[in-house]
Amino acid sequence: MHRITKLLLAAALAAFGAWVWFAPHLTVHAMRQAAERGDAEALASHVDFPALRDSVRAQLAARVSDRLGGDSAWSRLGADFATTLAAPAIDAMVSPEALAMLFAGRDMHDRYAGSPEAPSPATDADGSRGGIDTGQWRLSMGYDDLSTFSVKVANDGMGPAPSRLVFKRHNLLWWKLSGIELPSVDGEAGAR
Repeated sequence: MHRITKLLLAAALAAFGAWVWFAPHLTVHAMRQAAERGDAEALASHVDFPALRDSVRAQLAARVSDRLGGDSAWSRLGADFATTLAAPAIDAMVSPEALAMLFAGRDMHDRYAGSPEAPSPATDADGSRGGIDTGQWRLSMGYDDLSTFSVKVANDGMGPAPSRLVFKRHNLLWWKLSGIELPSVDGEAGAR
C-alpha cells in the first residue's frame, strides 16, 4: 500500500508539472479560439492591459528616439514628448473596450459591406463574421525563461501581424499577454 501511494503521488506530481509546463500553450490556444469566435471578453481575460500599454509606450519611445538620433538629450526629449502625446491614444487602443469595438466593428463591416463572400473559419453559425481568421497565422512558441513565454507570429495572408507576443506568468498556472513587439517599419521584428 505504501508503494502504491508513492506511485500515485509521483504520477500526480508529474501530471501537475506537465500542466504547469504546457499552461502557456493552453492560454495561446484559448486566446486564438476566442479571437476566431469574436469573444472580446474571453480574449481580454488573458491580457494584462497595464503591462501591454507599457510595452507599446516603450516601443514608441524607442522608435522616436532612434528616428531623432539615438541617445542624445534631444532625442530623449522628443521620445518623452511623443509618448506623452500618444499616451491617451495608447490607453484607448489597448483596452478591453477597444477589443470589444474591434470585434463589433468587424461584425458590422461584414454585415453591411454588400458583397457576399465565402465563409471563413471565423464565420459564426448565423453567418456573421465577428472574429478574426487566424488560420493563416504561423506560430512558433517557447519559453524565454521560467516566467516569460513568447509566441512568434508570421502571417501568410494579408496585412501585418504582431511579430512577437510576450506572455508573463501570473501566479503559478496562469499566463497573460503582457507585451507585443510590433513589426518595424522595414518589416523585421523589433529588438527584444
